[in-house]
Amino acid sequence: MFKTLETFDTEFSADSVEWCPIEGFQDLFVCGTYQLFPDEEGTGTKSGQKRLGIIFLFKVESEQLKLLQKLNVPAVLDMKWAHKKCQGDILLGVVNSIGFLQVFKLKVDELEIELLTEARVCEDGLALSLDWSTGGVQNDATDVKIAVSDSKGRVSLFGVSLGKLECLSSQDAHEFEAWITAFDYWNTDVVYSGGDDCQFKRFDARKGLQVIGTNRSHEAGVTSLHSNPRKEFSLASGSYDETLRLWDTRNFRRPVSETKLGGGIWRLKWDPLEARYLLAACMYGGFRIVDCQNKDDPQVIAEYLEHQSIAYGCDWCALSVEEAENCSSQEYHQLVATCSFYDKMLKLSSVKYKNY
Repeated sequence: MFKTLETFDTEFSADSVEWCPIEGFQDLFVCGTYQLFPDEEGTGTKSGQKRLGIIFLFKVESEQLKLLQKLNVPAVLDMKWAHKKCQGDILLGVVNSIGFLQVFKLKVDELEIELLTEARVCEDGLALSLDWSTGGVQNDATDVKIAVSDSKGRVSLFGVSLGKLECLSSQDAHEFEAWITAFDYWNTDVVYSGGDDCQFKRFDARKGLQVIGTNRSHEAGVTSLHSNPRKEFSLASGSYDETLRLWDTRNFRRPVSETKLGGGIWRLKWDPLEARYLLAACMYGGFRIVDCQNKDDPQVIAEYLEHQSIAYGCDWCALSVEEAENCSSQEYHQLVATCSFYDKMLKLSSVKYKNY
């Protein structure tokens, strides 16, 4: 089902990969890295350690990688493209090891990214994850917001307008690291978060991120969340407890289903065609594709074990409408990018899976 097309050495440990979702630029993706260096005196004390990163911008041509740009940055924890153009611009959000949210703009003529604006998320901590409010098929790109979580356990909400970031609210959400935050794409007044305290929380963005619900069903830290962009009331969560949980957002008392994936679930991505399949980065368990057509009993239909280290980053290439219409009704063929940590490896693969 997976076929490796190309492998790239990322120089530093790789933890994030994101395909551009914007029509006409869906052959572009970024890969982010995170590397810890000892202090100059070589004592290795934590306070003296430096965290550095690289953002690679790639273009895929004839199923081969073409490196367009290599940008030295603070260590990258997470990246997300805005799902739609914002005031005409294609934007990439990045959170990093010095506690900042950065927004980059794609220069469409040069095919390079440049820093547009940035804002501090937390002092003496790491900004860990982000999500844009633009993810739903029904959402336009007005009143754009970015949710960010950090290593202090906080969740913050930023407004994006005229190339500037404004912190709208911030909330102490978790006792330990807030590993993940995500919007409900069907109601972007609702923000979710997951923390190392095993708690999964909901917030009302209209009321300063007031907590409106807490779920404690995860047996370890909550590490991934993704609202389904095509199916209302559908949400996926992942955890260090290696269990994929599907939720009906109208009832958070218990998940609709629980499926063991054989590794801590660091990232979850709904497929861009019909949001039926989940691509999962399962840390020491490699990568999985899960068919969620039957939400009561999801099935692992493929695994990818070509990486030699922790599976952290993964994403599907978003097909254009024309390409999607040309797909066989019985089989999908998509490009997938995956990356892993200590082996500093990025892989481009093609994946075929049945549609029935």
